[in-house]
Amino acid sequence: MNDLLVAWAAADAGAADSLLDAALRWAKIDTGWELGLVVFGLVAQALFFLRWVIQWIATERRGESHVPVLFWWVSLVGASLLFVYFAFRREPVGMLGQSIGWVVYMRNLHLLRKKRIRSAEPAD
Repeated sequence: MNDLLVAWAAADAGAADSLLDAALRWAKIDTGWELGLVVFGLVAQALFFLRWVIQWIATERRGESHVPVLFWWVSLVGASLLFVYFAFRREPVGMLGQSIGWVVYMRNLHLLRKKRIRSAEPAD
């Protein structure tokens, strides 16, 4: 972090290169593969964040708090992609955090499916 701050403060013509180098070191990016992995992680995080945008729009449209089915699907996909990212980066805390969410997302999808099946059954 200190390297990043020092590079940021540099005022010479090579400051942009120094800042980029410091940012890459800070993010532990030494190869093109690692850069691709970080881009993958950023896309995964953006998808995971998108679930809150989906929930917000659904709530505003209804005028009351509402969590649509799409929220749970995007949560599951986003968490899965983040799990893959954390696995490649060898970050067990992130892997654990994302895998615990799967239980909640799958349970909610199961309950919503059960409800949909029940409501489709003909009344006796």
